[in-house]
This record gives sequence, structure tokens and C-alpha cells, in this order.
Amino acid sequence: MIVTGCTRNKAGVIERHRTLASVLAVGKEDVFVKSEAREKIFSTSIARCSKVDEANTDPDKEMLIPQIGNLVTSIVDRYSKTEKRMGVLIEISDVPGSIKMAKLLKGETAESVTFDSLIVVE
Repeated sequence: MIVTGCTRNKAGVIERHRTLASVLAVGKEDVFVKSEAREKIFSTSIARCSKVDEANTDPDKEMLIPQIGNLVTSIVDRYSKTEKRMGVLIEISDVPGSIKMAKLLKGETAESVTFDSLIVVE
């Protein structure tokens, strides 16, 4: 399940927080859960929880491999800064002993990103 929380100030909610957790015990309106990340046990209101339905998931499904001409998005986290790029995949460079790279075209500008950071948009 997903347990939600928030940070608020005078202006209202300024940030939402989510934690993946497993249910240990269920009460009338509350539950004991164990967080997946920290393995910490805590209690919370059932109203703050959302069930994760794994029945419709396919753990064997592989990611779609980007091909030349696909519209792709690249997202990487560098030094706590998220870098997002979107464009048409125009080149894949797979040099032995080096990181596999991709070149994206956005308008008239081409940018290089790591191939592993890509997902296919269309």
C-alpha cells in the first residue's frame, strides 16, 4: 500500500509525501504498517492509505527499446538536480568499453544523453 502525508504551512499544503509499506495488522480505522524503504513499523489511519493492486502487473514485461526516429524522453538525476530532455532519437553510439549514448534532436538543436536514460514517448 501507499501511505501518504504532507508538509503544510500557513499557505496550506506545500509538499506531499508517499511511502510504500506492507500491512502488518488492521484495526477499525487504523493499520500497522512496515515501510519498504526503511523497514520501520508505524501506525496510520486507513484513510491515508491507497491499495496497490499487483494483479494487473506483468513483472516479466521488458521496457520498450528506443529506435531511431522515436520521440523519447531522458531524465537523469545529477547532484540532486533533475535534468529532463525530450526529442527525436537521431543517433545511437555504442562504443565498446564506453557508455552507450544517444543523440536527440529538438528543433534545430541536438543533445547527447545516455541511452539507458531514455523511454519511448511515441
